[in-house]
Amino acid sequence: MGLPADLPLVQKPTRVRFGVLGFACGLSLLTYLDRVCIMRAKEDIQGELHFNDHQMGLIFSAFILGYALFEMPGGWMGDLWGSRRVLTRIVLCWSAFTALTGTVVAFTWDSGRQLGFGDWAVPLVLNGFVLMLLVRFLFGVGEAGAYPNLTRVTRDWFPFHERGLAQGSIWMSARLGGALAPLAIGLLTGLLGWRGAFWVLGLLGCAWAALFVRWFRDRPEDMPACNDAERALVRGDNAPQPVAGEGHAWPGFRLLASSLSLWAMCVASASVCFGWYFYPTWQPKYLKDVHGFNYDSRWSEVLTGLPFLCGAVGSLIGGGLSDRLVRATGSKRWGRSLVGCAGFVGAGTCVFATGLATSAWQAVALLCLAFLVNDLAIPVIWAASADVGGRYAGTVAGAMNMAGGVGAILSPALIPYVLQDDPTPERWRLIFFGLAGSWFLGAVAWVFIDASKPLSPKEEG
Repeated sequence: MGLPADLPLVQKPTRVRFGVLGFACGLSLLTYLDRVCIMRAKEDIQGELHFNDHQMGLIFSAFILGYALFEMPGGWMGDLWGSRRVLTRIVLCWSAFTALTGTVVAFTWDSGRQLGFGDWAVPLVLNGFVLMLLVRFLFGVGEAGAYPNLTRVTRDWFPFHERGLAQGSIWMSARLGGALAPLAIGLLTGLLGWRGAFWVLGLLGCAWAALFVRWFRDRPEDMPACNDAERALVRGDNAPQPVAGEGHAWPGFRLLASSLSLWAMCVASASVCFGWYFYPTWQPKYLKDVHGFNYDSRWSEVLTGLPFLCGAVGSLIGGGLSDRLVRATGSKRWGRSLVGCAGFVGAGTCVFATGLATSAWQAVALLCLAFLVNDLAIPVIWAASADVGGRYAGTVAGAMNMAGGVGAILSPALIPYVLQDDPTPERWRLIFFGLAGSWFLGAVAWVFIDASKPLSPKEEG
């Protein structure tokens, strides 16, 4: 017997949003493979191109400078044109400059000319160092906007109570990329040389972009495989997001500047990035200088990647915990902020203790624990960017991460000056105390982040 004609059928939501999350996680993993690979290849690059530690510090910072300068414009472009178009462009650009990193050779070209400024003149010289700075700067420009656009994707494809876990999955994948990078790049370098390793990573990015642009759509309303029940679940009481290019994608500086939550997220982001960028830049040197781990040993590769693996665990736990707190307490604000504050306080405490470590295994354990606890908060600050940003999620996330770039630029460049070519345990101790202080400042900023107050008062959830 059939059902009565007037009995409505309850439609089960499809799960297309988890396919979207799969693409986002793949992009995030590739992002950190490409970022961290230069850390693993540092010794090979220095040996062949004759760069010193100060020059490598500037090369690390060149990427971050390009990334920070274009992070907010990259997020805004996603708000304006849609994440599909912008993410495809981003991945193709960063893949091209990843591959070009492997083409830089040692050379010096002096034009014999100068740029004169009164009594001061700058010779027009191009060499391997300047070219590497330029390539890594453009790599940063190309990658800028990736995570702000992923934040917009989570805003458009996930309801409020699932965004923390979605961001947790994205950042778990990023940390897995960082954990795999030393081993993967070590293997590729052994087979193809450090140049070949960069070329392979560039090709992987192009393959991801080709699959993504074919399948992904910016909104559930534009995806035929997504049914009405899933669209209703994603939207809740909110109206569908406008099609890219329709309406106003720029919130205006006055609206941005009036948000205390955005200011607090910027302070938190700058603080944590100042501390965190020790990991993908100078961590191997610390392990070598203080604890005698050789760059070329398999143990060094494992220990360099192990904190990232711990971060993967922390990211997944932190994102899910924040969503559970939101549901359990009914507080969108403290469901985010309590996890964020606890993560930064815990990380700062562990990093401070690392400066006092007396053995290699104490230091490694503390660095891993700091990474794990820190990453409880990382997906939460990105989820809060989606919550506060609303339809301007890309712009808000870009502004937050641009501020993070300020801290990230300073940290790799300043550490060599503290060491002063004399990497004693005492100098490293000072570095760790300073890094810990930046985490504590970020924890204070979390108190002022209110995810329940969107940038536009007309939006909720």
